[in-house]
Amino acid sequence: MRSLSDSLDATAPETRVRLDGPEGLASLRQRVRALLADCPPAVVVDVVLLVDGLAGAACEHGTPPFEVRLARDVTGVLRVAVTTVPAGADLGIGTRVLDSVSTRWGTAPGVLWAERDLSRT
Repeated sequence: MRSLSDSLDATAPETRVRLDGPEGLASLRQRVRALLADCPPAVVVDVVLLVDGLAGAACEHGTPPFEVRLARDVTGVLRVAVTTVPAGADLGIGTRVLDSVSTRWGTAPGVLWAERDLSRT
């Protein structure tokens, strides 16, 4: 798996980062902030909350390592997905938070994901 690059745009492939446990969350948050430096501060706060919440739920309920994937599509929607999460994992950030800061979110076998329209403040 490769590290987060210096930018996250529609022309770049999906960015993946390995998360070995909760000790990596602070570093992950910092990198996400740097990746979204071109976005309004309110959008960055929302995305950091999404990444932290999804990755934190994985750390709390799963067994590391986890993979955090970030991809911005050509329409400006960022998708965050955390893999190798056990089925039925409790979302510690709560569904109300996900509903308020994401465009949409969901679960799939082994994956927690959320999307955020980066043009929406």
